Order: sequence, then structure tokens, then C-alpha cells
Amino acid sequence: APLEWDRLDEAEVEVLRTCRDALGPDLLGLPDDLVTMLVRGYLQEKDPVGSSITHMRETAEWRTQHAIDKALLPENLPEQRDDFERMWRSSLIGEDQDGHQVLFESVGKVPAREFGAMFAGNPAKEELFLAHSAFNKELLRQRNVQRSAELQKRVYKILVVLDLSGLSSAHVSSTFITLLKTYISRFSNIYPESLYKLYIINAPWLFSGTYTMISPLIHPVTRAKIHVLTNPKYAMEDFAKMGVTLKYSFEEAYEKAPPLRAMAANLDPLPRPFVPAGENRALA
Repeated sequence: APLEWDRLDEAEVEVLRTCRDALGPDLLGLPDDLVTMLVRGYLQEKDPVGSSITHMRETAEWRTQHAIDKALLPENLPEQRDDFERMWRSSLIGEDQDGHQVLFESVGKVPAREFGAMFAGNPAKEELFLAHSAFNKELLRQRNVQRSAELQKRVYKILVVLDLSGLSSAHVSSTFITLLKTYISRFSNIYPESLYKLYIINAPWLFSGTYTMISPLIHPVTRAKIHVLTNPKYAMEDFAKMGVTLKYSFEEAYEKAPPLRAMAANLDPLPRPFVPAGENRALA
């Protein structure tokens, strides 16, 4: 598989050229970084060109429908953002030697019943959950665009740590499983190729049944990037090999790391997505 910072190869350029022929020269206004992800994300499919065209169209329609380009503006914050961030803590806590941001999510500490009452149970509440999730996804994408410009190196993947410490039976209820399935269904083809690695730490025995239920929904390429660990020290051993530098330890992250929203103001103005020198974007 190509590295993020590699130039598009001939096969990828041909996919991109065909997508431009089908969708127009500006590819429905999709940002260049997402275009690269939507080309590379389906190279192993039986019909990579058809898959890329289908998901580019799907992504462009979704971004327009939900005004994603303006989603991070303060006036467009999803309702109940304070409650969402209080319950579902997500923070950037470091970076590896290649520029991958480290996202830490304290899933096991989510007050499951309170969260479910506010963000699950009917279509309107689930859409609100998805709106908050879209805010997080887009913020992470834009942070990668910003970091790529700073490094002069294209990086579009995230290193994720899910901490299941505190996980209870309420977290593996049908309400939460439905939310997880809805999340996977909504975002798997809209932000493809965005996961570098996922470490699920402090995983209790009851999580195994949940993972068995949701894993068939996860693309095999993505599943290969997931590491389920009972002890966080094994993640730290891998982090040392990847040259990860943490601003906050796993133990500090929940209490001390700022929520993702705190970074939004630093992303304006956003630079153009970085393109490696000499890369053929199939404009001719």
C-alpha cells in the first residue's frame, strides 16, 4: 500500500483521471486531500474506479447537505456540544515521528445511560450524535491538512487510542451497539483511509462479544489496523517504536487534555491541502 506522502502512481492517476471525466474537473468541489483518500481507499476493490466515483459523489452530496465546509464555525456547533464533550471525551494528545496525530477517546468513562438518553433512541437524537461525530471527523481532517502544510509532507491518517477503562454492561447495550453501527455505516466511505492504527486499551472480557458483533461491519483492511489490548503498556511499547511523543499520558488525558473543539479556532484560515512535488493530479 502506498504511504500517504508518496506521489500518486500511474494506476492511481488513471483512477483520478477517470473520476474527473465522470464528475467534472473540480470533482464536485471535494478537497484534494479527500480526493486522494477516495482514490486510494478503493484500489483493492473489484471495481476501484466505480467505487471511487460512487463514494466521491456520496461524499460531495453529504458535505453539501450538511455544510461541512463551515461545520467548525462557532455559530454552526451542533446543539448540546458542551454535554457531548463532557460525556464523550476526545482529545489530541500527541504525534508520531511521521506526523500522525494521536487521538485519545475515553469511551469507558462515557456515562452510558445519560449519553443514550440524549443522543440515542430515535432518529433525531441519532442524527445529533452523527452531527457531533462529523464535527470531530472534519476537525481531524483539517488538522491533518494544517499539519501537512507545516511539515511539507502529506499526512491524512490518525493514530487512535480508545480507552475502555470503566466499560460496563450499559456500554454494550443494544442502544450503544446501534450507535456504533450507525457511526460505521455513515463514515466508513466518507472519510476512507483516515485511520493509521487503532489501539483499544483496557479492554475487559465483555468487550469481546461486542467486537464480534461489530467487526463484520468493518472493512478487512481497517480490521487489520485494530489492536485490542488488555494492558496499555503494550500500546506504549508500539508507540516507542513509532516515535510517538505524548503531551498527555493515557492516565492524564481524561482530566487534562483539552477537547477537540478547543483546536477549531487555530484552523482558520486553513491552508490548501499539501500536494507532493511532481505529483500528477490528472489535470491535463
